[in-house]
Formats: sequence, structure tokens, C-alpha cells
Amino acid sequence: MSKDDKKTHHATVIASYGNQCKIETTDKQLLTAKSLKSIGKPLCGDKVSYKNEKNNETVITEILPRRSILSRRNNLNPKPKQIAVNIDQMIIVVSANDSIKYGLIDRYLIAAIFSNFTPVIALNKIDLLTDDKAEQLKNRMQNYSDINIPLFYISAKNNKGIKALLDIMANKTNIVVGQSGVGKSSIVNAILLDQPAITKKISDSTNKGKHTTTTAYLYSIPGNGKLIDSPGIREFGLWNIEKSELAHGFKEIQQHSEQCKFRDCLHHAEPGCAVVAAVNEGTISKQRYESYLSIFESIDEN
Repeated sequence: MSKDDKKTHHATVIASYGNQCKIETTDKQLLTAKSLKSIGKPLCGDKVSYKNEKNNETVITEILPRRSILSRRNNLNPKPKQIAVNIDQMIIVVSANDSIKYGLIDRYLIAAIFSNFTPVIALNKIDLLTDDKAEQLKNRMQNYSDINIPLFYISAKNNKGIKALLDIMANKTNIVVGQSGVGKSSIVNAILLDQPAITKKISDSTNKGKHTTTTAYLYSIPGNGKLIDSPGIREFGLWNIEKSELAHGFKEIQQHSEQCKFRDCLHHAEPGCAVVAAVNEGTISKQRYESYLSIFESIDEN
């Protein structure tokens, strides 16, 4: 074994399968590595230290400090499952149709805000809309433009809007999330161009369906960016969020809450609530406020 093999090197975890990981070294090599049990489980996006052992094994010896973590709740286990780390931006993919679940968008936004990610909304399948329907959709999404959430109208099928989305993803680590059927993998494939997502290969090997991503995987994308394709997330349970904290996930509600009569106002039924007044005046959208109330009531159930 050479002197160089004894050194500690640094890498990024591309994918994690228990204590086995795919890592990318600083000189862009892809290696399979095993992590020491004592350091915990590396996650997709982790920055790690590793060594090359005598038996030609690559061993991860340290997980470097994380700046952010994305978790989701498993219905069979109340403890959140950590998916990926060191994320800068969350791309929330929604199917552009009449059945958009605005409450689900708001849950994704809350997850992004509490995880310290910048949220972006990508509305896919606009090729299926007439001009009138497209205009109606933009009007309905104005609530999000008003609070400065970037919106992108995309057709992954026709490659429309992908370049604009790539521009905002440059120089950041991005995670793409969305329910099954919204075309998330189609957007990922359009972004990756000549390195299509491995979702089909993974699903074939695990018998989980041809269009289901089962393992978070990190890709390099144009503009010095990174893209993490996440497992399909059907629900964001708001674990670790108290009712008193929920307003922080709604930018416009948080801003108006500073004018409430009571400091501990929950913007539900309290007298002198500036948030309720703003809703009645039309300053805060009724749709967003109703979403806040619905999530507020659901927190005890999580």
C-alpha cells in the first residue's frame, strides 16, 4: 500500500444503501465505499472523509458537519426518516391541472422553510393546457408569486422551461420532490440530458414499479449545480413543528402576526388578530389562510 493510500481523502456521497455508499471523490472518481458503524449512516449529499484499506476496500471514516437535512415520515414508523443532506434548494414539482392540491404545496413549502431550503415551484405538463386554462392556472398561482416563490411553467415532454429552471439551479444543490404522476422523473431526465435518471434500473431490481425512484441519488448538472432525485414522497407529516411555530412556514402570515394584539396569537380564533383582519381585507389570500388552518388542525394528529 502506497503512502497516498494511508491518507484521508474527501468525497461526496452520491447514494447510500445502508452502510454501503456510492461516493464521488474530489477528482470525480466514482467509488463504492463502506462506512464505519461508529460514525452513523451516511446520507445522499454528505461530505465525508475516507481511507483506502490494505484489502482494497474504501472505508468512510467520518461524516463532515451537515448544513441541512431533509426527512420524511413513514406511516409505519413515527420517527422521521432522513433522506438527503446539504441541500440549498427544493424544486417542488406539481402537475399543471385543475386538481392541484394547494394544501400539499403548502406542506412542501413549510418543509423547505423549516429545513432552510429555498423553495421553487415547477408546474409540469403545461402542454396539456389550453391557453385559457394556462391563464387560469397562473391566476391561481399568483398567491405564491405574491410571496416571492419562484414559479416555472414546464413541459418536460417538449423540453419547454427546462433551461430557465436549470439557470436557477446553477451553483446549488437541489432536491426534486413531488407526488407520483406529476412527471418528476421526466423533469429530472430532461435536466440530466445524456445521463438519464437511474429510476428504471433501481425499480427493475427492487420490483417497485417502473416509474418509482426508491433511493435518493445525487447528479452533477450544468452550471456547476447538483441535483438530488428523491424517493417519491406522498406526504409531509409536520413532525417537530408546534402549532405556535406554524406561522413561520407562511411568510405573509408571519409578517402580519407582528401586529396581532397578543404575542402568543395562533391566528385561529383570538381577538385582535391582525392575520384574520388581513384575510378579511384580502391582503392575505383566503386559500393560503385556509391551508394554514387545515395544517394547524392536523398537527396534533402527526
